Amino acid sequence: MIALLLGSALVLGYVQYDTVFGSVQPTLTVENNDTTAYQLSAYTVESSEQAMYMNFEVTTRDGERRLKTLSQLVWPDGDRNVTFADDGVPIQQITVAPGETVTTTIDGWARGDVTVYLGEKISDNETHVYTRMRTCPRTGQKHSVTFKEDGGISGSSLCA
Repeated sequence: MIALLLGSALVLGYVQYDTVFGSVQPTLTVENNDTTAYQLSAYTVESSEQAMYMNFEVTTRDGERRLKTLSQLVWPDGDRNVTFADDGVPIQQITVAPGETVTTTIDGWARGDVTVYLGEKISDNETHVYTRMRTCPRTGQKHSVTFKEDGGISGSSLCA
């Protein structure tokens, strides 16, 4: 009986430790069910406000090369070749081929950071098609993005 109680206490302690001190970086799964490749870029910053002021160089639908903040990229508007223009922000890029699923961790994330995702359709002159911000301050996060066969995009997050 004592062994059972000790075993239960060890398991409970491990679960609590993992929840509080466990895997720091969020886990990201990107699934591509479409017939074209996509690139998903992940950025980690300290706050939502800081994220909205991040700068990107873009080529607009009219062919003009200009600077936009993330707040101007929340809704895709046909911008192409979106390139991050600031220094000091961890960036991670993932390319997913048609029919491929990739799972990785978001490097550079610290407790309380915000994760920003920007997606581009590679075959369409790297057209910006997706923006999401994840604001969970806890460890053990799981994020997912699915590029669908009909061109739609879905995403989810678990803030454990």
